[in-house]
Amino acid sequence: MKKGIVPKNYRLGKRAVTAVIFFLIVMVLSAVFLVLRHSAQDKYEQRLAEKQKLILEIAREHERTATIEEYRAYVQTRGYLEEIARERLGLVYGDEIIFRPGDITPTATPTPAP
Repeated sequence: MKKGIVPKNYRLGKRAVTAVIFFLIVMVLSAVFLVLRHSAQDKYEQRLAEKQKLILEIAREHERTATIEEYRAYVQTRGYLEEIARERLGLVYGDEIIFRPGDITPTATPTPAP
């Protein structure tokens, strides 16, 4: 056997080398695909969580809008005007009697016997 020459039975054929290279390329591409898919899955989950958060926020805003509309309708009623006139301005109807805590004189209370 000459030095540097590989015997024929140890040599790989061209088809075998091509198959090994093809296999390695497929493995590398599969790994890249899996990494990209995992990344895409993470982005999808983040966007889904954000979507749920936005849906909840929209529902809260709809509730708030309904509350504001109810208050707007209440502000236009006579009851609201009376309430404001009584609380802030101290106004009363002409036939009402107002009792204040200082107006009532305390009655004499009997002292207990010792």
